[in-house]
Amino acid sequence: MRTSASIFMVVGVALATIVFFAFAVQRASQADAVEQVGALPQSTVAVGSTDEQVLRGRYLVRIGSCNDCHTPWVFDEELGVAKPDMSRMLSGHPDGGPEPTGTLGAYDMGLIGPTFTSFALPFGVLYSANLTPDVDTGIGSWTEQMFVDIFRKGRHLGGDGRGVLPPMPWFWIRNMTDDDLKAVYAYLNSIPAIRNPVPAHKVSDEVVWQLRDGLDRMAAELPQEEWAARSGAQVAAAGMH
Repeated sequence: MRTSASIFMVVGVALATIVFFAFAVQRASQADAVEQVGALPQSTVAVGSTDEQVLRGRYLVRIGSCNDCHTPWVFDEELGVAKPDMSRMLSGHPDGGPEPTGTLGAYDMGLIGPTFTSFALPFGVLYSANLTPDVDTGIGSWTEQMFVDIFRKGRHLGGDGRGVLPPMPWFWIRNMTDDDLKAVYAYLNSIPAIRNPVPAHKVSDEVVWQLRDGLDRMAAELPQEEWAARSGAQVAAAGMH
């Protein structure tokens, strides 16, 4: 019973931290992206992408708060607060980095580690992935279609196996258009590759499959925008973007 309850408890974590994501990205136009972030040097543009596509992707990654969980945080003594370490931007949980400590209370959903990249939930410990284009430890070997399918299907690497694990809110990100997901992919492949092997999640196989089924049922009950899986052009033509 505790495992089943934990599956639904973790939903609250994802909803509370990133509920705004799906709605914000649908309001952003291509022109907004260029205006917000300016021009990119040609050397940073991913192969097969355009300047505009990479700019759009960078804009979406920033407003979507991807850095909150995928970039390690450090405490800044001068500022007196923690901040993202942009020298390790989007590289995931640091190899050998600290894990959450402490004990979950009766009503706690989870504990977050010092770098904001590790999460101790009632059913195990999970780590933020390396989203840089490093071939061995990041997304450098992923295809564009794999990236899109991760969010369309809610499956690891876009396949048919285990689900995408919490607290990654794929059930909101699936509301993005194909063009926007491809723009995010293009941007992620334009940033510096950082070799950082993220540890495997510490979750039992039984719970992994329970989570997949539970999150699938939850996702079926959540709103899904009718423009999802359309191209940006189709959305604009329909007056929805």
